[in-house]
Amino acid sequence: MNTFGYVPLHPSLRPPGDRRRFPGYALDRRLNFSVTKDWKGLDVAVLSSETDLVRWCRAPSDVIVVLDLPDAFLDETSSTKTRLRGLAKWIVGPLSYPVMDYDHAMRRLIDRADAVVCSTPEQAEKLERFSDNVHVVLDLHREIEPMPPRKELDDQKGSSRFEVIWEGMHPTLVAIEQVLPALHAINQMTEVVLHLVTDRFASRYMNRFFVRDVSEMVASWGLAVEVHDWQVEVLRDVARNSDLAIVPVVEEDPYTFGKPENRMRIFWRLGLPVIASDTPAHRRAVELAGAPTDTLCRGTEDWKSTIGAYASSVLARKFAADTGYSAALGSYGDKTVLQSWDRVFESVGVR
Repeated sequence: MNTFGYVPLHPSLRPPGDRRRFPGYALDRRLNFSVTKDWKGLDVAVLSSETDLVRWCRAPSDVIVVLDLPDAFLDETSSTKTRLRGLAKWIVGPLSYPVMDYDHAMRRLIDRADAVVCSTPEQAEKLERFSDNVHVVLDLHREIEPMPPRKELDDQKGSSRFEVIWEGMHPTLVAIEQVLPALHAINQMTEVVLHLVTDRFASRYMNRFFVRDVSEMVASWGLAVEVHDWQVEVLRDVARNSDLAIVPVVEEDPYTFGKPENRMRIFWRLGLPVIASDTPAHRRAVELAGAPTDTLCRGTEDWKSTIGAYASSVLARKFAADTGYSAALGSYGDKTVLQSWDRVFESVGVR
């Protein structure tokens, strides 16, 4: 019996990035693991991106190291923020000493890892320059109970408003600005309410500094915006009364443009039609699901025409929701994700 350890994003395992990755897999497969910072007594160590890179580069060869990097960090544009990351992570954790070239330190850890896990084929292709054992694994969404699309084709949700839902972390709020002209246009014909399911009070740096109220950040948008604290139950309740979900990303930002299709999968699982930015991951998801490709948008005018068309057609929304829901429980379902983790551990001789 192998002894597993996990270096988490947060010791509480509360962040979605913990719950939906290895800990969620371990819970399903009944694998006992300890939350750790050290390899002592371990056979297998699974590392999140919040690990002490410099320490784990020196992990002994008899410890199997699996490095989970779900974000497209290799696509991140160099900036003051990225250049200071190695110093900042030393000041507030998790680094044991400052690192002047954080990307170089991460590449050293990738080289040491016995397996590297990412979340898109595009990321895998880049990571394969540094590792010969890379796997693509999407998030587990078992904590979100599936909710079939509404059966009715007329509006029986008890409201004449057109309700749009978005979920995510506050740094990605800026992506919604490209959608605002579309929502303003619809708002001239029927009241639009934009629901934001996020952390109401957001830290702008290192998840702890320069806290702002999200409601104040979106006050100038010129729409009825309701901010909801991110909880699974809240997300389901808001989704239940929503007509449409949006997943915009900033196309000019390689880091966000390279993100996986996890948010589309969440909304599909909740029975909603999704309009999203046309990224490689989103296009792959739409094609896999057999959903309409016109649900993908490039630029403000595209968003305006697409959301306008879907806002005026209940039948179009129903078809997009039905195809997405089927994919969320089928080809994108929990069984597929769990099997992907199985292959990760099989590749390093752990069964």
